[in-house]
Amino acid sequence: MTSASPAEQLHLGASWYPEMWPEATWEADLVRMRELGFTLMRVLEFAWCRLEPDEGVYDLAWVRRLLDLCHKHGMQIMIGTPTAAPPVWLTDRHPDTLRTEHTGKRDSHGRRKHYSQISATYRRHCAAIVEQLAREFAAHPALHSWQIDNEMSGFDYGPEAVTAFHAWLERRFGDVETMNRTWGLDIWSQRYQRFDQVPMPVAELGSIEQPERHHPSLVLAVARFQNDAWYDYIATQCAAIRLHSAKPISSNMAGGMGTMQWQQHNRQLDRVGHSMYADVLHYHYNLPKFDRMRAEKRRGDTYLPYWLLETAPSWSAGGRTWNIHHDGRGVQAFTWLAILLGGSMCLYWHWREHWAGQEMLHGTLLTADGRWRPNRQAIAAIAEGFRAHGAWLGAHPPAPARLGVMVDWEASWTMSIDPTDVDMRYEERLRDDLLVPLARAHWWRDAVGFEADLSGYRVLVLPYTHMVPEQTRQRLADWVRAGGRLILGPMTGYRSQEYTAFTDRAFGGFEELIGADAGLRFTNQWMEERVRIVFADGRESRTRTWAEAWEPHAGTEVLARWRDGYGDGRPAIVHRTLGQGEVTTLGGMLEPQHWLDLIADRCRAAGIAPEAAGDGAVMVCPRCDAAGRTVGWGLVNLAEQAARITLPAAGRDLLAGTETGAEVELAPLQVRIIARVAVGVS
Repeated sequence: MTSASPAEQLHLGASWYPEMWPEATWEADLVRMRELGFTLMRVLEFAWCRLEPDEGVYDLAWVRRLLDLCHKHGMQIMIGTPTAAPPVWLTDRHPDTLRTEHTGKRDSHGRRKHYSQISATYRRHCAAIVEQLAREFAAHPALHSWQIDNEMSGFDYGPEAVTAFHAWLERRFGDVETMNRTWGLDIWSQRYQRFDQVPMPVAELGSIEQPERHHPSLVLAVARFQNDAWYDYIATQCAAIRLHSAKPISSNMAGGMGTMQWQQHNRQLDRVGHSMYADVLHYHYNLPKFDRMRAEKRRGDTYLPYWLLETAPSWSAGGRTWNIHHDGRGVQAFTWLAILLGGSMCLYWHWREHWAGQEMLHGTLLTADGRWRPNRQAIAAIAEGFRAHGAWLGAHPPAPARLGVMVDWEASWTMSIDPTDVDMRYEERLRDDLLVPLARAHWWRDAVGFEADLSGYRVLVLPYTHMVPEQTRQRLADWVRAGGRLILGPMTGYRSQEYTAFTDRAFGGFEELIGADAGLRFTNQWMEERVRIVFADGRESRTRTWAEAWEPHAGTEVLARWRDGYGDGRPAIVHRTLGQGEVTTLGGMLEPQHWLDLIADRCRAAGIAPEAAGDGAVMVCPRCDAAGRTVGWGLVNLAEQAARITLPAAGRDLLAGTETGAEVELAPLQVRIIARVAVGVS
């Protein structure tokens, strides 16, 4: 059985900065918001100087008047904690609260996110303002939820951070000799005598670093320490809120899999949230993010929808100015895509054009002088669709996926800390090799973290993951023995948890799950492209970056071999049974179509079928009833050309109010919600 929260409804709205505008204008703005169909607005996340104009002096009366007015007009409110933009009295009296770059230069007041998440002083002041807001407004009828900070990211390299890093190392290793031995620091005379001698080098995660990098185990330790500091920073604010309020808490992830290990942080948040900005030509780049968010808050029979907390209503101007959606059809397609893939909220950034300050050119709903901007009618139509069909979508959440692609933030870090190829970025490889091709072929999938409940999945894929913890290795082995079909590799499990090579066996015992030993690891990067992976049926795939030739154990089958290069003729892909399940392990990268063929073969063997056939531009989002039966599909055409797909059954288009056969046509960027006729609309 699968169900959403019983109180769940669809919300459409925007970020609003009433502190920028005369109080006399607030009600007129609210009237226009409600006319547009908005039901929720996000406020206060940059208003600290108005909330606490001097240390310990709070001015919250204007906020109460604002929330009273919102409640009068039926508008719900998400309060953002204002900690992304500290007031000048704080940074002036306590310069230790400012972030220090790796160059030693301290940030100045007047930006956003210029604080140190490690500073004890800053955390203390954050807790105070957050608790004050929670105490004051926890019982207000307009309050819907909380957002922690805003698009958190970045590292601090100041003196307090360095001292905290040394303490973190001591807690982790106990004594410096254990660290020296674990990291192999005799290389290049890197051995330390005391923890306070250890530098805290820059960790450029998610990108390719420059030559002469620091020791990879040290860079990984810096990343882990900084991420743990973020976890504690978020926990401090959550605790302050929960002293007084039981309303759900979220935050808005932003960008890619960089410095923040969000799967870890989201475990202490009630809802997964994200900011997403992608133009109409690259909407598909966000599919892996939706797949990841959808999987994070599914617990057994209960599904908690994620929230899209920022996207543009028209164009963006955080840096350069560029059109996001091209026209109203685009904003409709992307908004509905976020909802149909598993969300229940979409907030645009932002309501009214800033009349001063940063990002004045960003797309909004209103201009600074109060005129409507483009896409008003399109957004009003979205709001009407939410109102008319939100109950059906709430009662029929996304169907549980039986196919999962496992993702790990630290894999993104290690691929950039110790790169094997100038173009090897973990998130891009998952997106371009696996998750987007699967979506275009209409395979319903999740992007699954190591901590997820694996019992509902029949097929799992774990690629490009250098470090696989022992607990995860054991869970996967147990899952396979119980009937799961696992695809491992390439580049999976060959490093220890401290990012060192294993010295007993190449994969540290993973060989027992793989059913083969590493016979030869070699590079397939020749000046001329020559190495191929050749399948037993004669199909061949180009490959790159990584090559592992296997020595199969007894009973392990060879599915493909290397052609040319150092491993010519040796096994490249091996397959074995284990208990009721099976394991297929790749020794090298495949082209996306060959990845797709391999996964499709395993899915069909597991009784999984694609959700549709036809044009890959159409995203198909199955929705289910409480018994887990598919009762309909959300369809979004991401192309600016017409498309056609075939569904398993005929249905009724809820948005259009018309019957449709199994074969469905979609206009450019069209959205359709099809309720399956055979099951009925409930």
